Amino acid sequence: MDRLDVRILEALQHSGDLTHAELAEKVGSTQSTCLRRVQRLKDSGHLNKSVYLADPARLERGLRVFIVVTTKEHDRRKRMAFAAKLKGESAITLAYGVTGEVDALLMGNFASMAEYQETCDRLFDGDDNVVRYTTFFVAETYKETTAIPCDALLARLSDLI
Repeated sequence: MDRLDVRILEALQHSGDLTHAELAEKVGSTQSTCLRRVQRLKDSGHLNKSVYLADPARLERGLRVFIVVTTKEHDRRKRMAFAAKLKGESAITLAYGVTGEVDALLMGNFASMAEYQETCDRLFDGDDNVVRYTTFFVAETYKETTAIPCDALLARLSDLI
């Protein structure tokens, strides 16, 4: 791992559809080197997948929500059962087990309030382990990115030199 790898990581996080020529020009290298480095970054797990991000509103799923869930019991079996239920819900796009006053944080994109309510009824009603859930409806987006900063990786690389 070196600075060129970091430049490639940064470039691809902002635009995963760059051609090899565009990537090479952007990071100051050759196409063949970039191709080889990208493959190595995939093989090492630094790059997981390449996707296009769709606009939820244009897909008729403009109702974006965050849901925090509090549960009674936190053993592995209960957590895995809850996670399995979430995986079956296509409107839930992110789901995390978290620490603190709540136990899970979910994000969903819904077509309507009716779909939102039906999903919550399916997920939470009748689940004796769910104590409560609270929903936050997104009114405005101030920042939205999927790029993860590479500054810590660069700092570690600088320490090695």
